[in-house]
Amino acid sequence: MPSRETLEMECGPLWARFAPQNGGRMTRLRHETTGDILVPTPEASFDPLYWPKAGAYPLFPYHNRLIGAAFVHDGRRRAVRPHPALGTDAVHGPAHRRPWEVVGHGSDRLVLGLDYRADEDWPFDFRALQSFHLQPHGLEVVLSLSNTGREPMPGGFGWHPYFAAALGKRVSCDAAKRWPLDAVGIPSGVPPEARDGEKPLPGETFTEHLSEWSQAAAVLNGGARITLVADRALPHLVAHRMPDYICLEPVSHVAGVFGFPPQSRAGAGLALLEPGEERSARISLCVMADTNDDQPGPAGSSS
Repeated sequence: MPSRETLEMECGPLWARFAPQNGGRMTRLRHETTGDILVPTPEASFDPLYWPKAGAYPLFPYHNRLIGAAFVHDGRRRAVRPHPALGTDAVHGPAHRRPWEVVGHGSDRLVLGLDYRADEDWPFDFRALQSFHLQPHGLEVVLSLSNTGREPMPGGFGWHPYFAAALGKRVSCDAAKRWPLDAVGIPSGVPPEARDGEKPLPGETFTEHLSEWSQAAAVLNGGARITLVADRALPHLVAHRMPDYICLEPVSHVAGVFGFPPQSRAGAGLALLEPGEERSARISLCVMADTNDDQPGPAGSSS
């Protein structure tokens, strides 16, 4: 089981806790007056294959399902170990199931790193970094992925937060496109459809794969309003809603992209990193403690 050792940081009314050895996770983010921003992760250790639906964790070097736990790259079939709960499929990449090292830590900052060596869960070497900067009105996250191997590597990255918002709370996203889904609930490679970005996301449980977004927003259980924005390196968003939380996941590529025709993968965000190449992206989470209404707050950054 992963270590229970945790690190903390705070700034103004916000306080965060991390468990580097538990997959580089942020296990809690809390506002002093409105309560939990993220669903808090239990303190107890957990099986890395059956992680709690809480906190926030990194997605490297892919996210969502990898159908058949294999893909074709450079004319060769590359297989990875399937997840035991998904039959023949893998999911969310291996980085959040590995211990991360502390690269830097201050009262309001934390940098975590992972040097990954090719194994049965991913056939390429890479280095991943997560940089967190807590500010009085939010959080800034910078993700980076470097190819440390000797051959080109396909891949991408993202961030998977579980926001503490029950079904009655309003959630919105201005994404202009929505991807049609296949029988297992991921994009099939059919081109995305136009979407009305003014329309709120559904109030019931759902999963949507969105593109061309600039902001997503939600009202949380304690009354705080959050707005999530990301730079152009994360043009896709997975929105996944369950009774106790809403996941708004900024990602670099469309889920299922490894199964798309090779000529359409780059257009769906899948990168091909040459040896030594690095890609990075910035995410800003703005937290507003105004509890006067049940509407998501306006777009903003954490600065």
